[in-house]
Amino acid sequence: MFNDLFDALSYVWSWRWPVADGEVTAVDIERIGEGRNETFRVAVAYEFSLGEDGPYTGESFWQPAFFAKRRVQKTARRFHRRQQVAVRYRPADPSINRLDRSAWQKEQK
Repeated sequence: MFNDLFDALSYVWSWRWPVADGEVTAVDIERIGEGRNETFRVAVAYEFSLGEDGPYTGESFWQPAFFAKRRVQKTARRFHRRQQVAVRYRPADPSINRLDRSAWQKEQK
């Protein structure tokens, strides 16, 4: 239980983790809930390597608060398989990772 709490809290400071070049392996739009509680989110799966170590894999999500379906569809179109993305990883355990926030910004480099 302590390890799960530590992992969850460490994401708060993930902007300070080192960056690696990763590659998108899948993009999905997920429907969550039903009826009035229905919402949508984008799931981006990726992989990266650190020298001879890896590949490591991860999945990051984005879920808007308002106009979810339309905004999720628009965001999902910005990603494609084999697209290069920046990945932040915990130095002591690269299996704990997430997409850098730059991947979610409107302007893609």
